[in-house]
Amino acid sequence: MNETKTHGYQLASKGKRLIASLVEGIIFILLTLGVYLILGKSISEYWNSDFELIEVVYSAITGFIVGAIFYPMFIGNLGHRIFNLKVISEETGKDYNKAEKGAIRECLKYALGYLLIPIIWILWDEKNQNLYDKLTKTLVVEKTRMNKNVLQHRI
Repeated sequence: MNETKTHGYQLASKGKRLIASLVEGIIFILLTLGVYLILGKSISEYWNSDFELIEVVYSAITGFIVGAIFYPMFIGNLGHRIFNLKVISEETGKDYNKAEKGAIRECLKYALGYLLIPIIWILWDEKNQNLYDKLTKTLVVEKTRMNKNVLQHRI
């Protein structure tokens, strides 16, 4: 069964979640490149640097900070805000807008992003969840709640 609604909200589609993540990623890459240039390093140094395990730690810390800042403001991350999405609790349907919860969710997202399975999990999940959504018991939904007439018509 492909569930498309929950707690009165429409689940965000796989495609919309992908585009939101890509746009957010591009914004953060541009910011990172800006920092590199300010520090006097070249763009080729950024692209040609070797992967080091410490980068996973840096990503986790960055995710923690980003989540703590954006979740209280946007009920999700920057990509969610741009595409009119938000994060809710899978269990209660309440907005996932606490700094500490957002920090943990984004920390997991950024750190697990180095592994393939947590990211592609969404492809076969009927609630369009990634693995970090499962771990934090969250759902990404359209920000506007569906009215009862639309819900009754769809049932």
